[in-house]
Amino acid sequence: MKKMEEAIVREYTPEIQPRRSELVAWGLAIASLVGLLMLNLGGMVYFWALVFVVFMFFAALSISLGNWMDRQTIISIGEDGINFKNGLRHVQLDWPSIKNILISPSRWGEKVQVIGERSHFDFNTLGEVTYQQQVQGRVGFQKGEEIKEEIITKCGLTMVAKKGDSYYYSRP
Repeated sequence: MKKMEEAIVREYTPEIQPRRSELVAWGLAIASLVGLLMLNLGGMVYFWALVFVVFMFFAALSISLGNWMDRQTIISIGEDGINFKNGLRHVQLDWPSIKNILISPSRWGEKVQVIGERSHFDFNTLGEVTYQQQVQGRVGFQKGEEIKEEIITKCGLTMVAKKGDSYYYSRP
């Protein structure tokens, strides 16, 4: 794929989540480690206490990785194609190489899977997290519907199948 011209490339980023849950997870992981060390002073460490501490550190690490990836995620759309970067992956697809799009409902927004000849990526359209009928946060791409529609249009895809709430676009 040719390098996209800077003047006509549009970049999209997902909604960024507050780091409060990450800080809470790390606080609980450290508190559970302190608790384990205090139990160890008594001379015996219980297996399940050790498993719990490992789980807490794994959860905190997972949340931190997810937040970091969200902060690194960029979808760039140009005349030649689309780029997806998230800190761990970089997928570059030109319009003719995109073969299919699978769209599935998710808890918040829709999950859009863009499938090329040799690579793929997915993103979520905008979803709102609600609790007691009040919006607590937003996830996914604010312009996710616009991104999805542009991919469908630029690739000339048509809906070929619908199964339940999911639907599938492909080349005719």
